[in-house]
Amino acid sequence: SETPHHKGVLFSPLFRYEMLALMATGHPLSAKAYLTAKDFAHDPLVTYPAPDRLLDVVRRVLKPAGVVPERRLAELTIAIVQLVASRKGLAALPDWAVQPYLERGYVVARPITRKGLWSGLYTASRNSDATRAFHRDFVDTLREQAFMTLPGIEPLA
Repeated sequence: SETPHHKGVLFSPLFRYEMLALMATGHPLSAKAYLTAKDFAHDPLVTYPAPDRLLDVVRRVLKPAGVVPERRLAELTIAIVQLVASRKGLAALPDWAVQPYLERGYVVARPITRKGLWSGLYTASRNSDATRAFHRDFVDTLREQAFMTLPGIEPLA
């Protein structure tokens, strides 16, 4: 995943994580080992209300393949999971964010593409704050807590 850039802002890497395709239990696509762009063509894609450039599944998988599924929007992760569980569409969400729903069997997940769809999470701070001790301590604590509590994440260089 590529490091974001914005004038006057320092982005510090936290971790990388896999985006998983979510579908209802028993969905025909659950028989597949992984999903490809064309698998998203026939079901609505349930996403947060964010621009396409911020949605890795759209920007890096669907758009390059020319796949433009119908969209449904939801503000909360649990709302997205509920729509998926009730067969209202597919979603692509971080592995660490959906593990509780997968463990309870509310939905099932598959990798997106044969290699998986990996994304990175960064902090963003003003350059003027980045060298301050409190900022370095905050980022270090955030990274440490993430690795202690979130499943499936990996270091992001």
